[in-house]
Amino acid sequence: MYQKFIKKILSLQLLTINEIEQLCEKVIEILIKESNFPNISSPVSVCGDIHGQIFDLVDLFRREGDPSKQKYIFLGNYVDRGEYSTECIFLLIIYKILYPSNIFLVRGNHEQKNISKTYGLYHETLKKYNVNIWRLLCEVFSFFNIGCIVDGRIFCVHGGISPKTISLDKLKRLNRFVINANNEYEDILWSDPHDDKGFKESNRHKGFLFGGDVSNIFLECNDLTNIIRSHQFAFEGYKFHFPDRNVVTVWGAPDYLGKFGNPGSFMKVEEDLEISCQRLVIYNNAIRNVDNMKDLYSEKY
Repeated sequence: MYQKFIKKILSLQLLTINEIEQLCEKVIEILIKESNFPNISSPVSVCGDIHGQIFDLVDLFRREGDPSKQKYIFLGNYVDRGEYSTECIFLLIIYKILYPSNIFLVRGNHEQKNISKTYGLYHETLKKYNVNIWRLLCEVFSFFNIGCIVDGRIFCVHGGISPKTISLDKLKRLNRFVINANNEYEDILWSDPHDDKGFKESNRHKGFLFGGDVSNIFLECNDLTNIIRSHQFAFEGYKFHFPDRNVVTVWGAPDYLGKFGNPGSFMKVEEDLEISCQRLVIYNNAIRNVDNMKDLYSEKY
C-alpha cells in the first residue's frame, strides 16, 4: 500500500483524501510514542530546510541512500515557499511509517499553524485538496520531535537555544503538543546565532539571537559537543559559527526558490562523532522533472 503511495507522489499524482487520512492517523500513532528529544545512534545524516522542493528531497535520498538502510534527521521547515509542500511532507510521513527507527522529523517554525497559513501550505492544500487536510497536517506537526540528540552528544534542533533555561532535562519535559508564545519551545524554533556575546532580541520578533559564549555554556552544562541547526538560508549550503565552530547551520534546499543559485547540504555524523558537510548540487530545471524522480525508484517499486 505505502509503495503505491510513494509511486503516486513521485509521479506528482494527488493522494486521495482517504489515503491522506490513513497516513496521518498511522504516523501519529508512531510519533506520540517518541520523546521530545530521541537519542539517535550514529551514523546519521542531518538535513536542513526543504521548503517544498520535492525534486531535491528525492535527490538527497538518491545520493545518501534509501531510508530503509540509512538514518536521517530532518530539522523542520518541510513546507511553505516551494511548490510541492504536500508531496514533501507526505513522502516523509510514509518513510516515517515504514522505517520509524531511521527517519526522525523535527518541527520547524513553518510547521506552526499561523506560519503555514501565511507562507504557502494552506493555499497549496486548498488548491490540491481542502482546508481539512491543512488542519490535519497541522495536527500531525504537533507530534513532531522538538529535536534529536545524536549519541547523547550532538544537539539537533531547528533554530537554537533559549535564555529561559540551560537545562536539556527541562526541555525534555516540555509539552511539545502546545507552543506557548515566548516559551522555551518557541525559542528553539526561532532563535539564531550571532557574533556578539549573550542573548539579544531577534528582529524576527520571536526567539533570540545567541552568542558563542552562551552556546558554550549550554553545551558544557549538558555534556554536549555540538549544535546542528537550520532555520537560516546559507549561501554556501552550510555555515559554521563562532571560533569553536561547534554550532553549524545546514540548509537543505539547493537553488532556493529557483533564484539564489546556492548549493544545499546535509551534515553527516559518523560513528566517531566526526561531523562533515556534504553538499547537494544545483540542478537546472530540465533535470527537476517527474521522469527523473520515477527513475529513482523504478527498480525498487
